[in-house]
Amino acid sequence: MRNKRAGFFLTLSIIGFVTAWYYNGIAVMKAQDYLAAWFGSEVDIVLSLDLTIVAIAGSAFMIFEAKRLRMKRVWLYLLLSGVTALAATFPFFLAMRERRLQKIELAGGKLEKFEFDKHRVDVWVPPTLDETTPVLVMHDGKNLFYPKFSTYGATWGLLEALRPDHMGFTRILAEKKPLIIGVWGLSDGSRMMELGPEDIYSQHPEIIKNLPDFLQPTDATPRGNAYQELIAKKILPELAAKYGIKLDPDRTAIGGSSMGGLASMYAMSKYPEIYGTVLSFSTHWPFGYDTTVEKMTSMLPPPGPRGPGTAGCCARQVCWARCCIWRPRRQGCGAQASAAFLTMPCTRPLAWPMGAGKAFTTSRSVGPWWTSASS
Repeated sequence: MRNKRAGFFLTLSIIGFVTAWYYNGIAVMKAQDYLAAWFGSEVDIVLSLDLTIVAIAGSAFMIFEAKRLRMKRVWLYLLLSGVTALAATFPFFLAMRERRLQKIELAGGKLEKFEFDKHRVDVWVPPTLDETTPVLVMHDGKNLFYPKFSTYGATWGLLEALRPDHMGFTRILAEKKPLIIGVWGLSDGSRMMELGPEDIYSQHPEIIKNLPDFLQPTDATPRGNAYQELIAKKILPELAAKYGIKLDPDRTAIGGSSMGGLASMYAMSKYPEIYGTVLSFSTHWPFGYDTTVEKMTSMLPPPGPRGPGTAGCCARQVCWARCCIWRPRRQGCGAQASAAFLTMPCTRPLAWPMGAGKAFTTSRSVGPWWTSASS
């Protein structure tokens, strides 16, 4: 949307520049009197004062907005207004303002769109990339970046957590921001079958049968394993190669909310060599209740040793918590805090620390999951 607005203002700027130079050129060649034209009659005076007030307001707006958005060299716009025309420089400023707002909204990065086996994939690319850039995969990609596509009309606030506030501070204390991969589902009707742990509901068909009517899948074809394989074997490697990232489980996480939280745990159980961290938010344990809890926790890799201050909690306690960050034991990685339950709403996943043993408010700057591998 902002690119379209920037294009609109840029078009106006070009029109303003061309018309100003064209008619100014004619006026100069005909030696016309500008003062007489501006103040020759009461109508001329009204129009002149009207344009003068608009010019002052536009100039003030450029100065104030440039300061607020930290746009540099605003004085050039004012200088060029006298050389060309405000009709050219003011729309040009508005076009540059739209680009600046887009950059701020996207936390300095950019959004790119792909498709893998009929699954839309949105990728947030951080401003800097190298082979050690962390990677975060998230389910229900339509809820990540675009409110108009989101289930409830609001995103999960990932970009808000990544971008600095009005004072320049960020809630994420890390030099590197992760590449975020948002995977869309095939459809709402197949969501349960895609995000559900297929190895569990195939052995216990009563799980699907006992779902309330409004959660019953319109397509009951088992898709969980194919979905997990698509991400682990195709989407992740191809996108990592595209952006020059060397995948490492200590820098690769997968996360989601509700059924997406369940799918994230299932992903680690299927591919522990790929995912080093799971971020599960409000995990949908009513999908099978005790059966799913017992089966899933038995499938997960064992957690690593607890670090100082880490809450000691058994598998049941971890998995029934509203938010769960799980990191398995890895040879030689030196991880201390490995699993913790967090009991406050996780509206900004990237703002939650690994293994803190307690919840932090989202207004506080914290270390992300990928900085805790050696903490």
